[in-house]
Amino acid sequence: MPRYRAHVEINGLLSVHAVRAVWTALTAVPGILTAEVSMTGAVLDLERPIDREALATALAAAGVELRSVRQERGTLPLMPDGS
Repeated sequence: MPRYRAHVEINGLLSVHAVRAVWTALTAVPGILTAEVSMTGAVLDLERPIDREALATALAAAGVELRSVRQERGTLPLMPDGS
């Protein structure tokens, strides 16, 4: 279960090919469990806080630029009340 979630804003996501390149680049960053990438940015599930420098380096390798990262601790899902 992810312990952290990061919302990433990215400059340069101008095509579906760029989205795929970013997704591929993110798979190489240690600590990222899943990545949902769209034309507006990415949402990452993480096992530990993201290394901003590693993230920026991976995105640069995909030809895009990191604009901002907002990180939050993961939450556990709640059980239904059942009443």
